[in-house]
Amino acid sequence: MERGRYSRRNQGVVVDLLVIFSLLISFGFPGQFTEIYGDSIKTLLEYVAFIVEIALLVFCSANKWQDIELLRLERKYLPIYLYVAVNALTSLLVSFDRRQELITVIRWAVTMQFVLWMVDYFSREKLLEIFCTTQAIFLMLTMYFMIRHPNLAYSSASTYENSLNGLFSTKNTCATQLCFGITMMVLLIRLRYQQHKRFGMWTALLLTQVVLLFMCDATGALFTQLFAFIPLFFLRRHKFSLGLIYITVNVVFLFAMLTLMPLFEEFLESIEKDATLTGRIPLWEQVISVMSTHNTLTGYGYCNFWRNDEAVKLIHMGFYRADVFMATMTSGAHNVIMEAWLNSGLIGITVFFIALLMSFRDIDEMDDEYYAISACLIFFLMINGLTERCLGDNYDYRTVALFLAMGVGCSKRPSMYSGISWSEWFSRAQKKVRPQTRRAIPWHFHCPPQLEPLFS
Repeated sequence: MERGRYSRRNQGVVVDLLVIFSLLISFGFPGQFTEIYGDSIKTLLEYVAFIVEIALLVFCSANKWQDIELLRLERKYLPIYLYVAVNALTSLLVSFDRRQELITVIRWAVTMQFVLWMVDYFSREKLLEIFCTTQAIFLMLTMYFMIRHPNLAYSSASTYENSLNGLFSTKNTCATQLCFGITMMVLLIRLRYQQHKRFGMWTALLLTQVVLLFMCDATGALFTQLFAFIPLFFLRRHKFSLGLIYITVNVVFLFAMLTLMPLFEEFLESIEKDATLTGRIPLWEQVISVMSTHNTLTGYGYCNFWRNDEAVKLIHMGFYRADVFMATMTSGAHNVIMEAWLNSGLIGITVFFIALLMSFRDIDEMDDEYYAISACLIFFLMINGLTERCLGDNYDYRTVALFLAMGVGCSKRPSMYSGISWSEWFSRAQKKVRPQTRRAIPWHFHCPPQLEPLFS
């Protein structure tokens, strides 16, 4: 008995460490360490993280190897499956490099399954602890890099000097990642405070991140951070319809910037303010011009537009002066809706909106703590996506945050799932089980006891 208990405990520690390693890669590691150790280390770690996620999905699905499931699909997560499946299908149909796109969508799908597995596998407190522990490790690596390689960890330009960019190439990217870490840590501290548990270490880490955030000198990130906590102030009085508010804010903001901002151009210039949002509005206008006549419905494939040189040239052609930054820029559309249109088309945007609305349709029935996780992450992604490239990757922390928020939103529904186990696969292959029995059916439903006679 003692040996079995210690074995299970050690197994839990191993699982935690593997999850933390995989999340660390999603958070941005190794980042600028590649400047010292080469790009090959990044590629190696990405492949290892991919294999680790698949291994966790497969081997943590059962206690015995005969019951290990090759695939696990739960009906409660249907909106998320729909979102990924439709985008993956359209991407493969329109991509100029189907082999590369196949790798991209498989990695994206594994990320989705991995995050949903975490939602089911860990309790809410353990889930937050896993994310915060990963962030603490990432924070220590960043501080080591700041001390060891200050010439790479800080950057200067015409509008700022010696701003922190840490393991990332730009200060805004570093600040956004710190905002995500602060959001998760505040959620954990809040939960531990309610449970009368210690949170001194997490508070120290939180304050350290706040200091680093100010060192980034990124006003937009500070704005994002403040908005991420709005749901917490209304938690006991009102729960926002997260899908609806995400869609409304993004659409209204984009419409206002494209129609109302030019009306105030002269006034803003008179007070020495930029009326183009640092060149973003002309970029969005060019994206609309290009996508209105090219791949309007399907886009160019998930994560694929900026890899397509011919497609990128269409954006650059809208800027006549070669010295303008937007005439050579290849770093994204700086708006989540514009980015989604480039990659997934209007079909992808529509399915994304439908998935959001379906994921949070039972918002009033959600536990307060689960709602707090989803709400803070959705508000974080919503504000960040207004002026930055967001949700344009297949495994980074913002993609993880989206699947986490949607997964938590769906997680309290009845769990009826389909799965294929090794024992069932071998039984079917060897034809040792009669077709009439339940075990002969490779896809089976685990249903409530009162409905069991219908499937026996």
